[in-house]
Amino acid sequence: MDDQLAGPWLIAGGYTLALALLLLGGRFDGRRPTAAAVSYALCGILVSETSLYWLSAGSGSAVPGWLWFAFPLVIAALAAWRGYRQKTWIGRLDGSGEPTFGVLPSRGIAVTHASPESVVTAVEFDHNGHRLLGVEYRLGGSADFPDLARTADLTDGTYALIQLRTPVVPSVVITPATGAFEPERFTPLEDARITRNTVGAPKPDALLRRFETGTEFDRRFTVTTSDPEFAEALLSPGVRALFEGDPWFRVREVAFHGGSLWTSEAGTLTEEMMFADSRRLAVLASEVDWEDGGFRSVAAASDTSEAGWLGGRRGPLAGLRGPLNRRRETAGRQPLSTLSLVARTVVALALVLPGLALAVNSLTALTGLAPEARLTVTATLRAEASTSSCTSCGNGNLVDGTYELDGETHEVKDLRWMSFGTFPERGDVVDIAVTPLWWHPLIEGKDTGVFLLLIGLTPVLAGALLAKATFAPRPRRV
Repeated sequence: MDDQLAGPWLIAGGYTLALALLLLGGRFDGRRPTAAAVSYALCGILVSETSLYWLSAGSGSAVPGWLWFAFPLVIAALAAWRGYRQKTWIGRLDGSGEPTFGVLPSRGIAVTHASPESVVTAVEFDHNGHRLLGVEYRLGGSADFPDLARTADLTDGTYALIQLRTPVVPSVVITPATGAFEPERFTPLEDARITRNTVGAPKPDALLRRFETGTEFDRRFTVTTSDPEFAEALLSPGVRALFEGDPWFRVREVAFHGGSLWTSEAGTLTEEMMFADSRRLAVLASEVDWEDGGFRSVAAASDTSEAGWLGGRRGPLAGLRGPLNRRRETAGRQPLSTLSLVARTVVALALVLPGLALAVNSLTALTGLAPEARLTVTATLRAEASTSSCTSCGNGNLVDGTYELDGETHEVKDLRWMSFGTFPERGDVVDIAVTPLWWHPLIEGKDTGVFLLLIGLTPVLAGALLAKATFAPRPRRV
């Protein structure tokens, strides 16, 4: 069958089958781990190979197929490694998997001492005079849209709930507001993170009403409570300064309810998240000026400094992340987890390295440092032509030919002709520059060299800006 006719059906069918495998893995998840892992791996491979076919058919790319098979396998290996690390650090804590305080999420509601199916992992332990509870859970399904909700759950529905035991106090929920710093500052990334964290955050099983302090705090945070008197005492100037001054509180919802102080965060429960988030909760508890029920004496029972609380539990790349996050927090930026730091670094390198290679290749062609050769044209294809003698070409101004360099004859297939000069005909001989860096693109003119140089510098600039924002952020303008 003609690829042009079958292509759209192959692409649609590939993604549809991948979705079916994702749903099938979800049904096996928790009951048949091996079958679930196989379903997820096949889903990833099918998505990769369908994307490879789509990109290859649309752009004539020649990405090696093994890369597309390796990508989902690497992701699956990383997921398995993270699961193993989670079991390892939880095992070292000598804690309990059965919560004795706090709440568990059930369909968006924080319930006490229940065992909803959404809970994946739970660990409770003592640390620095506090009782802590960490829960990993998944968002529940929907009776109206079960398949859609299940798909969203599988792709981006895992959350962690970190709790610190407190005396029983009235319920208060403090939620950061999106767009709170406009028009002074534009914070789309923080707003997106607020949305992700709060969408999956459970709400107390209590009747709550809006409470306002009458200060600038009300523009940046939304407060709901079951007892306005407690909320007024809780939101002292010191507590408000903590929320407004610490970037960590700007993107996470915090709640007091049922003898627990908690926060939720999108992602799996990791050792790094457990101890970093619980330290912020302990700092907040130490600022609360509430004597009823002995809250003050319990809250001030530990060392909440970074060194005293974290100790050796700083996670991977601690030597790099520690000073970096202190610089970021001083500049009013969000601290980075290990995963975020690695992801930002990989993206920056993925932008800079290929762009730099293209820019250097273009410069060598423009300055005459690249070896020159003479290309004998054997076939051509114009973009506007309906037929062509170049049977291997796709759409575009393409050229086939051969050239000699260092005594060897090289064959060229589908060279995209970007020069504004005269388009060659079959049998013509034209000068080209053979650039030195992989993938050794051929450049047929000065105008093409300038054009490719600009194309190469664009991702280099983007990657450099991302690296600067990550490793050397400037304080935000107020």
